[in-house]
Amino acid sequence: MSAIPELQQRQIHRWCERRVPADKRIVSRWRGRMVTLVEKGQDWSGDTSEERAFAQLRYGVDGMWTLYYWSEELGRWRKYPQSVRENSPVPLLADIDRGAADGYFFTLQT
Repeated sequence: MSAIPELQQRQIHRWCERRVPADKRIVSRWRGRMVTLVEKGQDWSGDTSEERAFAQLRYGVDGMWTLYYWSEELGRWRKYPQSVRENSPVPLLADIDRGAADGYFFTLQT
């Protein structure tokens, strides 16, 4: 299995669209089987200026998804400890919502 199924791509895209704080937005960046979720902020003039990656979903060749978070102190992606591999990105997106309170996904304020 190589390509990410279209349904799962749409699920991730919809999740990003639903998280629209007043001065920020969430976008997904796709590269191969990795989807990086990025928070885009606005400067005082309303232009998008700051970007911060905060989560990454990885789609394995076996069709299973794994969730990672960005570790500032290590400067690399780390596997999210409360998450398990899933056959859909939806439970992992719910993990991101829950993990924001734990400080793993520090950017999501909705």
